[in-house]
Amino acid sequence: MFGLISLLFMSYIILPSVRAYTSDAIADQIGALPGLSAAFNQFSGYITLAGTQKHIHYWFVEAEEANAPLVFWTNGGPGCSGLIGFMTEQGPFYPDRDGNLIPNEYAWNKLANMVFLEQPVGVGFSYSDNEDDYSIGDDQAAKDNLATILGFLERFPEFAKTQLFLTSESYGGHYLPTWASAIIDYNDGLADSSKRINFQGFAVGNPYTDYYSGVGAEMETYWGKQLLPKPSWDKYVANGCLEVSQQLNNSACSYLILEFMRKIGNLNPYALDYPVCLSEQQRTFREFIYGTNAFAYGANKQSVYDKSVQSVYEPCADEYAAAYLNRADVKAAIHVHSDIVWDECSRTTKYKLADKMLPMEKYYPKILNSKTHPWLRVLIYSGDDDSVCGTIGTQRWIYDLGFSVAKSWDTWYVDGQTAGYITNFKTEKYINGRRINDIVSSRFAFVTVHGAGHEVPTYKPREAFELFSMYLDNVI
Repeated sequence: MFGLISLLFMSYIILPSVRAYTSDAIADQIGALPGLSAAFNQFSGYITLAGTQKHIHYWFVEAEEANAPLVFWTNGGPGCSGLIGFMTEQGPFYPDRDGNLIPNEYAWNKLANMVFLEQPVGVGFSYSDNEDDYSIGDDQAAKDNLATILGFLERFPEFAKTQLFLTSESYGGHYLPTWASAIIDYNDGLADSSKRINFQGFAVGNPYTDYYSGVGAEMETYWGKQLLPKPSWDKYVANGCLEVSQQLNNSACSYLILEFMRKIGNLNPYALDYPVCLSEQQRTFREFIYGTNAFAYGANKQSVYDKSVQSVYEPCADEYAAAYLNRADVKAAIHVHSDIVWDECSRTTKYKLADKMLPMEKYYPKILNSKTHPWLRVLIYSGDDDSVCGTIGTQRWIYDLGFSVAKSWDTWYVDGQTAGYITNFKTEKYINGRRINDIVSSRFAFVTVHGAGHEVPTYKPREAFELFSMYLDNVI
């Protein structure tokens, strides 16, 4: 039952373009997507990574404006699909319960050419012909993501000189710093500078940067939101559980963490003040942190909210996306293997669990103090209603990177309402590899989004759109 909207828009006419597409790009162009009427070109297919048997699925949506930057998006997990971002966060449309595609007023392709990736291999529709490729970690993921960019630019050479940005969230706190580092190293290793990737920086939301930014921040957020009784919290503090070493090695801390998770009931830890319909993505991330049998919440995946309270938020959007993407006619339209069952988070990818313990802080000085890439800009943003990668976790590490504060906690507004707070850090300035005494304050920013959950565009689409626009325009 597709519904009235789908019946009205069963065809999609390919739009003319001034670009001269390669034959591979034309083969990937989406000619008819069930239920869609749109004013932009789309492409979907596989990029085979050079010298490998890895096939990374991408979905590229052209910008509605000319001369827009090129932005790559991936979700976190590790092992969760970038199509979550497409279908439930900031893509051009989203499916409803009946399989209709509803236009997204705050789609990011209004501002940029968006490339949504399903990485690493084994995620979503991505696959490999070599079974060994499904065992992967941060280092290989960064190399493969770099190879994906190169493969994309070979297919779409018209974007070779376009400003390029990376975006992600959650475990993107690992993906993006390592990916950015790989791009810098690649560019620095080229004898011909004209072949460099025109890399401009990255933006990552609610990043999982180190172990504390997950577990430790989650527990402190529960306490800060007053979701826990004081006697239990006092035990947590008395046992030294604020420290990562104790969280990992102290059985009393482990017990209290499990107790806290049970005490909050079926609240959505990804957005504590929003209604629940817990998804595979959420369970996968929590199982990654705590183990597969740690919690039993969210067994009843139903939409149980009052639309008069949260009129724009659909807690079961992930389910609707999965149902849509697994339709045979949709798979045919986006040129993916019909026998692959799409899921939010991969059960095929065997990600190195030890990598979750690796702190990512060391990458930021390398990226922001790069003498060969002195223009790079980094945005860390955080929805303050998230506990899984809570804002308190980001605050714990970001001020210790060694960058002094230029502007602290300035309020930013959307429609006259407080949208959150902006902190800018000072970064060094280089010209032709020489350090200049002037200090640049606009290349590194930390921005909170008030009332947003883990996936900021899902919960605060207008604010996320405005933030993305400010970042691209370099006005943060």
